[in-house]
Amino acid sequence: MVHNGILTITTTLIIVLAIRAILQEENRSWQDDTPIFLFVLMITTLFFFIIYWQSRKLRSEQELFSNVFIHSPDGVLVTDNTLNIIRMNPTAKHLLHWAEEPASVSFCNHCSNYPGLNKRCSYQNCFITEPASQHTEVLITTSDGITKSMNASVSHYTDPVLGPLNIIRLQAVEKNRQEEQHRIAQMITHSILSAQENERKRISRELHDGIGQSLYSILIQTEVLKGQLEEPVNTPADESIDSLQESIRHTIEDIRDLSVELRPSALDDIGLVAALRNYVKLYGQKFGIQVLFSIDGDSGRLPAGHEIALYRIVQEALTNAAMYSHTEVVNVGLKLLPEAAELLIRDHGVGFELTTELRQGVGLYSMEERVKILGGEFEIESVPGQGTTIQVRVPIEADEISGRKEDLRSDGY
Repeated sequence: MVHNGILTITTTLIIVLAIRAILQEENRSWQDDTPIFLFVLMITTLFFFIIYWQSRKLRSEQELFSNVFIHSPDGVLVTDNTLNIIRMNPTAKHLLHWAEEPASVSFCNHCSNYPGLNKRCSYQNCFITEPASQHTEVLITTSDGITKSMNASVSHYTDPVLGPLNIIRLQAVEKNRQEEQHRIAQMITHSILSAQENERKRISRELHDGIGQSLYSILIQTEVLKGQLEEPVNTPADESIDSLQESIRHTIEDIRDLSVELRPSALDDIGLVAALRNYVKLYGQKFGIQVLFSIDGDSGRLPAGHEIALYRIVQEALTNAAMYSHTEVVNVGLKLLPEAAELLIRDHGVGFELTTELRQGVGLYSMEERVKILGGEFEIESVPGQGTTIQVRVPIEADEISGRKEDLRSDGY
């Protein structure tokens, strides 16, 4: 208050001196300026009081908003127009497992699309970019890779300095609701994978039994046609037929390889081990990469779901190794125990940095989801320059094995 009083009197004196300078009356005494001084003092005091009252009110509102932001039971994130997080409250840090506020992190790296349910957001229909505020249930991935189901809403604000901002409010979904959503997610994923396997199986059989057999019949017909020609041997017609037959043979081989890639018949007929042996052999011939395949334990039949999942994981891992690892050798080890099946895949390539975006990619996501559906454990480790290691362990119930053997006996095996 003393500081404000001194400032008011000083300002008043400056104004009075300015008035005296403007009037330029040399004979004017200070007593004549007393009314002017008092009037200016009153106006200045009122002016500074209004400023003080407004600033105090503004500080009070700022403190109120700051306290609401800090002590809110909901997580609050502030993002810029590119969805980079520029501020978060303590609750948001707790929800996202951040020890301290990140310097620059995109919210999209933590907001995961939930597959299969239209009520959830997608990258093409982000709830943040919607013009109207709405409540949306999304999956949020924490800094340590844990996925949580949360309710989210957004409001928009234009800051004079920072420009358009998005204020995102997050609420953790109750535990029973998270468990329900987790079961729904597994059911959806299981349905998608089952439909995918059935469709692969159907297309594989159509290629092998339909188009493959038709091409083989055409090949035989060309051989018959070649024998019916009355022209001498090694004529241009013979050479054309030979070239045609060679093309047909290559096409039949391509269809056979594609059929095996989609769904090998050995997987259904004689089991996982035989299908993997055949696959790694063809893989080595195709990519020139040596696969050291080893089996430990009883190589009998596993439950159908386990065999399909383990085969697809090996297939996806080896495909990724061929495309990205630049390795010459890949180790694939399958350990079959009475209570579980363990799979180890290790390449010796360039490796990579395992980020959240890569972990949410289609390849790694599908492998991990296949394992989770079976109630198993999935681990992947990759270090730049030291290669990549994938470890899988899926439990096997005794009744599943006996049921599988019963199914095989009923099918005539």
